[in-house]
Amino acid sequence: MQRAEKQNAFRQLMDNLEMLIQGASKVPFTNNYMIDRDKAIRLITTAKEELPSVILECEGIVKNQNAILSNANERAQHVQAEATSRATQYYNDAQAKAKQTMAAATQQANDAVAAAQQQAAALVREAQEQAASIMAEAQKRADQMVSEQEILARARMDAEELKQSTQEEVERLYTDVYRHIDDVLAQLDRSISEKLTDIRLTRQQIDQSMR
Repeated sequence: MQRAEKQNAFRQLMDNLEMLIQGASKVPFTNNYMIDRDKAIRLITTAKEELPSVILECEGIVKNQNAILSNANERAQHVQAEATSRATQYYNDAQAKAKQTMAAATQQANDAVAAAQQQAAALVREAQEQAASIMAEAQKRADQMVSEQEILARARMDAEELKQSTQEEVERLYTDVYRHIDDVLAQLDRSISEKLTDIRLTRQQIDQSMR
């Protein structure tokens, strides 16, 4: 007999016993009732015979449920431990990658600064050399013109004009040098900003993955 059939049979016995008691005739002038003794005994006896099997079935269900719950708890603990381990590994990898990115960005920024400084120094030296050469040539020409008395006035005028044009050329050279330095520094600033943006994005990805 299947479990459901056993349970239904036991319930039916209890229902029959209840109906027997409810249908009993009352003894006049008392609170007692008369029932069919033999039928009541048969019902009780049959119920007693069925009761152990019903209890065993219920105990089996409880044990099975407990086993299922125990297995589920073990599996949940295993999954949680595995998830924690994977999250920790991912976090450590992300931290290492962030450090590598920061180190690479710092090195690149240092290299760019050093290159810009060297280039700027070279431009300044070149401008100074050109300015010195122009000034020397201008002074030489001015001396030649001044040495001639007959063209002294013209020489002085030409010398002043030459000095003025030389000064303007020197200023232009310095302006070009400083503009180039500003361009190099601006490019360096953009490169550092881009690297910092990459690092912030990596940090955000780490935070999101840990949530």
